[in-house]
Amino acid sequence: MIIPIVHLQECFDYPDLFETVSCQVYGKTESIQVMSLTLLWRPIADYVLFVLAVTSKGPIILMSSDLELLAVNAIELYCARTRIEILFSVLKHVIGAFNFRFWTKSLPKHSRRPFPNRDLTAPQPHQIGTIQACWQAYESFVLCASIAVGLLQFIAINFQDTVWAEHRLYLRTQSRDLPSEKSVKQIIAQLFIMQFFRLGQ
Repeated sequence: MIIPIVHLQECFDYPDLFETVSCQVYGKTESIQVMSLTLLWRPIADYVLFVLAVTSKGPIILMSSDLELLAVNAIELYCARTRIEILFSVLKHVIGAFNFRFWTKSLPKHSRRPFPNRDLTAPQPHQIGTIQACWQAYESFVLCASIAVGLLQFIAINFQDTVWAEHRLYLRTQSRDLPSEKSVKQIIAQLFIMQFFRLGQ
């Protein structure tokens, strides 16, 4: 049996196959054209949901392993990725949420060329407790960092005038009234250092 090959890009040449729906695209409601296709994808030899859409930003093609996912939900989740990426950037570069050094010999070493899942071996029974404690340390560290980001954002929203009044560091351009997490962190760190030196006086 010969399975026909579908060229997804060519689907955009048939606008009558698309459905018009209302959707949130990067925070704005607009009418878009969407089409969902469940196709067998050769690289994984399994079915994948493909969502094709024509938005004001241009045509996009999304993939999902969830075959029941609605097209509108897939697009809105995709458009929310920018906020998620910004949060990860703050966690990584401002807070250092992923600079943990928790490790155990019970875990295999990291590899730039990971092994396929089918080649992974389960840990020994006596290693499970150690591995669970290591993962708990990872998650607790990132959780505390996430709480710290929330506190910085709370201070920026509720005490923005105070933050700018205490700002003594170089800032090339103040792009907005609301200070960033980085600016709030710098100011709080500066105030902590000043208070620390005052304790010895």
